[in-house]
Amino acid sequence: MYEELTLGVLCTYLAGLLLFGLWMSRKVHDPDAFFLANRKLGTWPLTATITATVVGGSATIATGALIYQQGLPGLWLDIGGALGLIILGLTIARSVRKTGLVTLPEIIEYLFDTRVRYAAALLIVFIQIAWVSLLLQGAQAVLAVLLPFDPVLLLVLIALVFVIYTIVGGQIAVVATDIIQFLVMIIGLCAIAVPLLLLEVWSEIPTISADLLSFPVNASLGILPVLSFFFMMLMPHIVGPDIYSKILSAKDEKTARKAAIFSGFWKFMFAGSVGIMAIAAIILFPGLENPSLALPTVMTTLHPALAGILLAAFLSVMLSSADSVLLSGSTIISVDLTRRRTIQDSRLAIIFIAVAALILALYLQDIINTLKLAYTVFTAGLTLPVIFGFYKENTKVTSKGAFFSLLFGGGSSLVWLGLNSPYIDAVLIGMIVSLIPLLLFRKKIK
Repeated sequence: MYEELTLGVLCTYLAGLLLFGLWMSRKVHDPDAFFLANRKLGTWPLTATITATVVGGSATIATGALIYQQGLPGLWLDIGGALGLIILGLTIARSVRKTGLVTLPEIIEYLFDTRVRYAAALLIVFIQIAWVSLLLQGAQAVLAVLLPFDPVLLLVLIALVFVIYTIVGGQIAVVATDIIQFLVMIIGLCAIAVPLLLLEVWSEIPTISADLLSFPVNASLGILPVLSFFFMMLMPHIVGPDIYSKILSAKDEKTARKAAIFSGFWKFMFAGSVGIMAIAAIILFPGLENPSLALPTVMTTLHPALAGILLAAFLSVMLSSADSVLLSGSTIISVDLTRRRTIQDSRLAIIFIAVAALILALYLQDIINTLKLAYTVFTAGLTLPVIFGFYKENTKVTSKGAFFSLLFGGGSSLVWLGLNSPYIDAVLIGMIVSLIPLLLFRKKIK
């Protein structure tokens, strides 16, 4: 009876979300609507869709798994992302919206040249396949708690839900469903899960190992790993293709700035909620073989109807990020690689990215490793050139420097990931290598 009621709530939510997304798709009549929601988003819907996008697999399942395994310093995954959004709002959000362009690679060409744009587009599409894979794995972890189905079937079913409404409705459907998912996330995770779980485990918190509760660092996560996690999440929230697709959909520059800052504060609140839920999982379900199941599993201690709402909230976290990443990647293929800017190209690209992400998810089967792959290569390859580019009057950065920064930064981080060095993380190596060409190939000051 427990499983049937919880599953009923979850399935009703998913069906309603899918139908609402399809209903909103009737407003899509041209590429501008499909790619950027006609650039009409105000502060509230923009804040909701950015927050729903960034509170994704890394902000819930992956962070929860890391805290469950290694303690509270795992929160730096979310803290880095929240600070990144606030920095984005305070610095370059206005400049991003002011370009009036469609994609991050287009902005990169505006800052540099066509060669850097193509290199960036190829790297971003590769990374976004990994991001969608990460989110698929997170959604699978949520449903695996309830559904005794084959994991491959689960992945396919999850992918179908957000692929369908993204293909049909584009950014308009994505934003509309993100607003619903944002509200479900607030109610389910922050207003219901956290208070109830705190009441249940409060008296047991002193029994947890002091090392697990140590912050900002502990024996498992020292200063270098913490710095790696911090920069791995900070930088892609200052420079991110999915976030920029939202910023470019804002009605004006002021709205873009405010929404980025507000989203950063919302992300801080979700980070705190995830930390509390992970601590509750340590107490109630010690010794889980798969740490990725820690947060979904702890929800099963609550009333079946509440558990259904909370698992729907967790699924919202995954879907609201996956649809945005999927649309952003497909838009880049249509606008930057095929250069035809058509809805048809973007829809075909959505299918391509979804299938590739599904294959990667089946191959990796490890949320934290998938997260490291995606965020490390992106951070090392793209973030510094873009930031330097927006301040090129001061940095004197050149297109040649940006190209080699992208190439060597991303490439070195990928190689270092393969070496699995225990001494220094790949994202720090990649950022150092990325910085060198930016400093070497500068405009000469007359």
